[in-house]
Amino acid sequence: MCCSITEKIVNMAKLIIKRTSEWYNLMRDFKIYVDKTKIGRIENGKTMEFELEAGIHKLNSKIDWCSSKALEFEIKENETKTFRLSSFKYSKLIAPILLVISIIYIVGKIEFSADLNFLSILGIITFLYPFYFLTFGKNRYLRLTELN
Repeated sequence: MCCSITEKIVNMAKLIIKRTSEWYNLMRDFKIYVDKTKIGRIENGKTMEFELEAGIHKLNSKIDWCSSKALEFEIKENETKTFRLSSFKYSKLIAPILLVISIIYIVGKIEFSADLNFLSILGIITFLYPFYFLTFGKNRYLRLTELN
């Protein structure tokens, strides 16, 4: 006989997931998968801990039809691995940029009768960036990064 139950629990490895706080997906939980098995959900700005067996694992996260790339990692007994989970790159900037563009456009048109049609183009480009991650880049909508 190899080990007692208490030894197995003591020798488990720990996986920590830190989800960043962001406007995108503020009210939505991300599902966490290890080796294609759902192990939990994580809320905006929260940190979750999970126990794993030592070995090589694949970690990824999903929200609706979008996901992160699967990240392969090795974890040893009594080791702790920490990962940061966030939305696509620059997601925190999209809403403020669209808001500023809209305010400048409206104020410029109403108060100064300015021709600011070029701001419409900037707004469309800013809108298309997250649209890419909802369609063609759906497997890169979420980002997992190992922290040291």
